[in-house]
Amino acid sequence: MPAAPPAPPPPVFSFGVIADIQYAPVKDGASFSGVPRYYRSALDSTRAAASAWKDIQPNTLSFAVNLGDTIDGLAASPEATRQQPVLASLSDVMSALGTFPGPTHSVYGNHELYAMSREEIKTHLHIPMQLETEDQLVGYYTTRPAPGWKFVFVDTYDECVMGRTGSKLARAEALLSSNNPNFDRGEINSPEGLVGAGRRWVAFNGGVGATQLKWIESELAASRSASDRVVLLAHQPFHPDSSNPMCLPHNYEALLQLTEAFSDTVVATFSGHTHNSGYARSEKGVHHVVFDAVLESKPGVATHSVVRVHDDRMVIEGFGDQRSYDLALNSTCSVE
Repeated sequence: MPAAPPAPPPPVFSFGVIADIQYAPVKDGASFSGVPRYYRSALDSTRAAASAWKDIQPNTLSFAVNLGDTIDGLAASPEATRQQPVLASLSDVMSALGTFPGPTHSVYGNHELYAMSREEIKTHLHIPMQLETEDQLVGYYTTRPAPGWKFVFVDTYDECVMGRTGSKLARAEALLSSNNPNFDRGEINSPEGLVGAGRRWVAFNGGVGATQLKWIESELAASRSASDRVVLLAHQPFHPDSSNPMCLPHNYEALLQLTEAFSDTVVATFSGHTHNSGYARSEKGVHHVVFDAVLESKPGVATHSVVRVHDDRMVIEGFGDQRSYDLALNSTCSVE
């Protein structure tokens, strides 16, 4: 009787991913395009995802990643605040994520900025933030999930019109004014008349400042020297073919240029913001993955992912509405 084939090696490490929870204690609604949004049940879906991560065996997850828009801007609306303060809504989500006993690494998005300050985001989402000039907090940092690996968390709302003052606000306003005629008419989130990637010039997006770009480059250079593999993570997507181009950062080209320049080190980027699963592989083989939103999954559907990282591939197992991907590292990929 022939011997059974050897069992596949376990992953180097595994982790959970969730995006665009956007919980708010308000009645259900819809997006501008009419897609249903389930604000209240997003909390139950988050709790179910975290519980699923906790129960995964035998390959226990080391940590989780929250790709931003943890609460919805409606958490600051009169309907919501009559029931509880904004920070109580955020606390509810963090408690739901806390069902998973490992650490959760977060980025923030536009909806956090609709409802709270960056100081509150830093404190309650536990995001390390750098203090730049003019007392401007910017949320970029790194973690090392395993030897030979680095995760670089990027703040794509470094320069934006939400919660900013001084030069960061001025640069964002100047870019929006010069690229979107709707902005000066007060229609700050309208892409009407814009085409392709030009539709990104709306106020619910942001950009990465010069100081942060230099920091990212230095981190990638250090990773190259150390032969580390890198995943970049942000709320907004990095590649125009991975998602709705209206959701790109204002200066996405600068980010894409860095990922391509360091494609021997950067294996993937992870993001949310678009509310739909998306994928693109760059010319130099970097995988750009966009994760689906909890908010727009029907009640009872826990949309999330489990990512298992092997030496030669990254396997993303999607649950709920999230697609699954099998991404070969430093080679071509297959997408389920």
